[in-house]
Order: sequence, then C-alpha cells, then structure tokens
Amino acid sequence: MSWFDHMMDKLEDVLEAGDPDRLWTDYLGASHDVYIAEEALREAEEKLAAARERALEGDLAPALKKEMRRGRHTLSVLDLLREVGGDHPDLVLALLPELYDCCLGINKTSIWGREILRVLGRTTDLHDALAPLVTKTLGDEDEREDLEAMNGLGMLLDDLGDTALLARWHEAVRTSRDPDVRELADAYEPDDETNEAEPPEEAARRG
Repeated sequence: MSWFDHMMDKLEDVLEAGDPDRLWTDYLGASHDVYIAEEALREAEEKLAAARERALEGDLAPALKKEMRRGRHTLSVLDLLREVGGDHPDLVLALLPELYDCCLGINKTSIWGREILRVLGRTTDLHDALAPLVTKTLGDEDEREDLEAMNGLGMLLDDLGDTALLARWHEAVRTSRDPDVRELADAYEPDDETNEAEPPEEAARRG
C-alpha cells in the first residue's frame, strides 16, 4: 500500500468515526451482542440449576470427597456447598473431614470452608465431630508451628463458638515453638466462664 492510500484510509476512518449514522449503527450492534450474550448466560444458568438439582437428588458425597482429596475442583465443590449447604446439612457433615482440612489456612479455600461450617454450626452441634480432628491437628508438632494453619483453626473455633476446643487451641498455640504462633493466643480469647454465667442484671449493675 502506497503512502497516499494509507493516508486516505486513515482519513476515511476519521470521517466515519464522526458520522452519527455510523455511531448509531455501532451502538445497535453492540447492544445486540449484549442481548445475545445475556440470553446465552440465562440458558447456561438454567442448565446449571437443573444439573445441580439432579446431582443433589443422588448421593453426591463420594464424588465430592474424591475431588477434594485429589485437590481437583475444590473451589467448585466449596461454591456448591456455600449455595446449598444450609438446605443439605447431611451432605456437609459427610464432607466434614475434608472441609476441616480446608479451614486450616487463610486463603480463599479456607475462608469458604469456614463459611460453610459456620452456617452448619447455626443448626448443628459440631463439637463431637470436630473434637478428634482438632486433637489430631494440635497433637502434630509441625501443625502447631504452622502459622496459617493455627490461625485458620482459631478462626474456625471462634466462628463456631466452641469454647472447649478453643481453650485447647489456646493451650497448644501458647506452647508452640514458633513465636508468631504464640502471639495468636491473644487473638481469640475464650469467654470468661464466670462472666458468662453471671445473671444479666448483676452484670448490668457492675457496669
């Protein structure tokens, strides 16, 4: 292409850019593209909802356990449980060991795992199911020196309001060889049993 042809093409682009009819046509085209995309998204969401309902009608726990143990599609599993866990507590309980492992950290996976168990904890007492898992974690010297794991566990027990397990967690982090882990002990203080048992009117008088 010659220099002259190149300059003429650029001039034509400039003229077309200022043409109201061309601008309106471009807008209509873009608007139509958005409509098509929104329709495709709506259809995809309907297919997803139908597939989710079919999956939940069966025993989905074994497949989800397998995915989480392999470390594949973990966020997809957690996203599903965040959405349906409140209505399917048995499914969440079946995955409790895997969810517990997810909670031992401070990343997105851990945050979602704690959210799922926090929702379940509103209607289900998880103490007996969690106690052996927590005992195993606190009995592992490497875990007690893992700052992210101990922080995640402290947040989980604090979220659930499990003061008994939280007290055991405090004891473990206070004796950790890692100074950063020991500092966590001040982050999640268990409730004072004396104050907790005190009648409300007496607490009010004490101010």
